[in-house]
Amino acid sequence: MNFKKHKKVKFILAGIFLLLSPSLSAYEIFIYRPYLEKKPFSEEKKIYLRGELYAHLLYPCDFPSYNDVSGPEDRLNFGFQSYIFITPKTTFLAQLVTHDDGHKRTKFDWHFSLKHSLFQNFNLILGHDSNHDSDYMSLRQEKPFFLNRNYAGLSLPFKIGYFYLEPFAWFLFHTNQKGHLDLSGQKLRQEYGLRIGLWIPKGFGLSLQIFAQTEKHFSLGQTYRGDLIMRIRLSDWLELSWGAGIWADIKTSPLGKRQKFYKLIWGLAIPF
Repeated sequence: MNFKKHKKVKFILAGIFLLLSPSLSAYEIFIYRPYLEKKPFSEEKKIYLRGELYAHLLYPCDFPSYNDVSGPEDRLNFGFQSYIFITPKTTFLAQLVTHDDGHKRTKFDWHFSLKHSLFQNFNLILGHDSNHDSDYMSLRQEKPFFLNRNYAGLSLPFKIGYFYLEPFAWFLFHTNQKGHLDLSGQKLRQEYGLRIGLWIPKGFGLSLQIFAQTEKHFSLGQTYRGDLIMRIRLSDWLELSWGAGIWADIKTSPLGKRQKFYKLIWGLAIPF
């Protein structure tokens, strides 16, 4: 494929994804990409975007569509991740995930984060997440409801050959997210977890993220989330995806419930 055709196909597929644009909630979807070429703004004096467009079929899946944990099951994800390397040690990430029940878009989630490497194997993180219903209005205590939160935290990344390991913890402030899946309990105060990445040069990648959500600082979690995404690289501009996700209560909620959602992920991604 020559460059012009390559470019054309890339933009046609990207256009299709963004036009359809309709489940993962708003937090960073961890994808290990050691092959990304960094061109920091501080050195190049230009902004270079790096990241990917992706589309996922969720099946089977029982994640609900709306912020009040109601509605039909999620079936499709379309969205993007985009990195801007501000300096060799500072990275900005923007991410959009849209939800679709197979007939219409139900929700869209934004995630923004700023990560700075203070010194080797120690990162500082600032982030913002928000989830918004599309054509439906979630209500809580008779008022419009959408998830919104800000956080600050740290992570300890380590690279050993093809392998990547990153324990992390962050502290939530200005949030309305609750500690159980039925939206009962207290507001979340902290999340802590682990990321594991593997990328074999022949074209196979694995990204695993699992974390606990707690209502008190430095305490055991009320819920946990986990995502596994595997990638097979077909070319420089196309990857196949397969994976799974889970979101579950660890403890029974104040309303006497203990819920669990799960999904399998089938899809593709276009790195850029």
